[in-house]
Amino acid sequence: MSKQKGKILINVNDVIGKHLGKLEVISYAGHHYTSCCSITNETQRMRHFYVVHCECGTTKIVQRGQLTSEIVHSCGCRRRGRS
Repeated sequence: MSKQKGKILINVNDVIGKHLGKLEVISYAGHHYTSCCSITNETQRMRHFYVVHCECGTTKIVQRGQLTSEIVHSCGCRRRGRS
């Protein structure tokens, strides 16, 4: 990651092809901005999303932060008992 005028720049391709839990990151799906503070709407954050393929065969779109911080390990099949 690098910084440019207070903003952190990431390489959106650095997780493509990696296996994170039961998920394989297939491609970059894009980004959108969300408000950090719901009361004042002062700051906007860019959220990056990826297309992932689960071992059970499901394809989903997942936020980068949930992948890299290991919050999401599967498409939900572990909860549903389809592992």
